[in-house]
Amino acid sequence: MPQPFNTIFWIRAGLGSFTGLLAGLLGFTSDNPAAGLGALLAISMYLFSVFLFRGMYQASIDAKDRRKLITTGIGTFIMLFLFTWIFYNTIFFAQDVGGLGRNLEELLPN
Repeated sequence: MPQPFNTIFWIRAGLGSFTGLLAGLLGFTSDNPAAGLGALLAISMYLFSVFLFRGMYQASIDAKDRRKLITTGIGTFIMLFLFTWIFYNTIFFAQDVGGLGRNLEELLPN
């Protein structure tokens, strides 16, 4: 993988994590009826990266590799976005499901 594609991959990996955190911070969490807009935010950020990298690297990349500007790092972006978004939601909005917290309190000594 040539150097520009390594750079694109790692920037998209970081952008996926950042977008998941941003979606949580903007309030697109499980207690919000508009939580699906977090996915729209992710799509928008990915399209932003496509246009950014096209502008930066299109002239220096062979015509046969131009499709890689779109596809490089897409799976990593999606997985890290989902992981970070779900992790944020779990940490900050987890409810006491099934009484687990109550049971743990009963087990701990005073």
